[in-house]
Amino acid sequence: MKAMLKNQWKMMLNSIKTQPGKNYVSYGIVFAVLAMLLLWLSMGIWFIHDLITEPVFTGMLSYGFLLSIGLILLLGMPQVFKQLYSATDLNLLFTMPIPTRIIFWVKYLQSFAGIPLLVFVFLIIPVYVYGAATGVSWLYYPVVMLVLIAFVVIGLSLAYLANLLLVQIIPAAKASEFMTVMSLLSGLLTYGLFMLPTLLNERPLSELILEGLPLFPEWAPVTWGSQAIIAASAGSLDFLLPFLMILTLAAVIVMLTLALVEKGFRTGWVRLNEGGGKKQRKGSRKTARSQLHHPAIAVGKKEWLTVKRDMREWLVFMPLVFFLVFGFVGALSGGADLSDLRGSAEISWPIAQVLLLFMYAMFNGQLAASAIAREALSIWLLRVLPLSGRHIALGKLWISWLLSFLLLTVIEIIIGLFLGWSVTQFLTGIAIKAVITTGISSIGIWFGTIGAKYNPSNPQNRLTFGTSFMLIIVSFVYLFVTLIPFIIVLIPVDAMNVTGSASQSSLGIFSMVSSLIHTLLSWKAAYPVMVMASGIILMAAVSLGIAYLFIVMSARRLDQGIEIDMVQSAASKPSLGNKSGRL
Repeated sequence: MKAMLKNQWKMMLNSIKTQPGKNYVSYGIVFAVLAMLLLWLSMGIWFIHDLITEPVFTGMLSYGFLLSIGLILLLGMPQVFKQLYSATDLNLLFTMPIPTRIIFWVKYLQSFAGIPLLVFVFLIIPVYVYGAATGVSWLYYPVVMLVLIAFVVIGLSLAYLANLLLVQIIPAAKASEFMTVMSLLSGLLTYGLFMLPTLLNERPLSELILEGLPLFPEWAPVTWGSQAIIAASAGSLDFLLPFLMILTLAAVIVMLTLALVEKGFRTGWVRLNEGGGKKQRKGSRKTARSQLHHPAIAVGKKEWLTVKRDMREWLVFMPLVFFLVFGFVGALSGGADLSDLRGSAEISWPIAQVLLLFMYAMFNGQLAASAIAREALSIWLLRVLPLSGRHIALGKLWISWLLSFLLLTVIEIIIGLFLGWSVTQFLTGIAIKAVITTGISSIGIWFGTIGAKYNPSNPQNRLTFGTSFMLIIVSFVYLFVTLIPFIIVLIPVDAMNVTGSASQSSLGIFSMVSSLIHTLLSWKAAYPVMVMASGIILMAAVSLGIAYLFIVMSARRLDQGIEIDMVQSAASKPSLGNKSGRL
């Protein structure tokens, strides 16, 4: 085990040394942002420590422990799956005379270097800052460290336990969808943990913490951890009982995980890598008559069949599902009255349109950009087909636009029926989003041609980090520009008094924007039909013009040839012989 850990350390150092230069810049930016966030959090605790009483601190600790377990489950379960079943060194390790438990322990300890370590740092530093600011006993610091380590071990062991259990349930033929199941399960578990204090107490979490009320019953493990730390801060030996209970619970969960290692680790790895499915029964089947389509339609149809076959392709919509479903449940548990939302279509409709457009900006571009990287393994085929770059760009544009448009339109219809929107509002909102989202999808197609990446084990990640970040920024800038005439059409003329006073009282850009809106509203008051028609025409012209421009640019790049970065995994063999493919 010592030799294996030493080898893993060398491999990690070599992987860091061989990273491209742009990756160092990305890592530096991420670390700088995290360091600034940690510094801001620690300084805030230092300056307001007098307001954090012992009951409030107890509640913050309890929810912090629960949050740590939830984050490890949410972000760590897919990483644990890769460690157990997709690591490149398992092909060699399982052929060597090394016990399975030793290999498992190495993978387990290696997992601490990711999300668990980050969660541990973000918890221990603010808690230590609070202890230094309040002058606690020296016993506080080692107890805090050991309790946090115990909760990190509990979260990581639960992530391993879930993987080892599910691998015995999921059929080998559905191995490619295993990651989808893990991501969905981790999201459900995490949301359940976050909502647990509210569900147990039927009061908002913020009120419970600020009033110093207990979030969880006495038998809850997170309560044991907070009691141990509070007792240790006063130098009392009363911390021993809850402290030992936490360590015992962590040891029990680790032992349960180890009990599934032999069957869940090695056997599960063999099943997932062998795959296999039921052989199709041979028989005489009628051959369907082939039908010729326009090249753009054929490309789009091929994209749809590819997306439909692999459940993992739909992971891009998972944050949307969590946002809608869990936001709705959270509003109900927080005491919101749904009857208050009905009967105010003049207010709910424009707000819903803006929120839906922001959802489109998050998903449309990413889905369209993924369509380019999806061709990594079929480059050789596209080279010999009589397809121009314009055909490929248009084919990928209409199908990626249609998938997200249909999904969100169904959601909008459900929301609109509940809120009582009129038919005119339905048709107007659908038409506006149909035009605006075309530009977002075309922007995504172009970004896919400049930063495509193909990872067979992670198909929803189809863009490099920098390209994905720039796509989100450009999509929201485009949305902001196109929303200006849309908002002018929606703002009532009665708001002229507000914009007029705002233009006189404010300075700089705020005064200029308020003055511009005031002028447009005065035009709208004088010529309402002309201004509204002009706003709609301007919005359509900008959206369709942007769509045409980016499709032309994408077609040109496709004709010239694009680079697709190939990420190799244990389950995939080099298909093109080199690191990147060229179309």
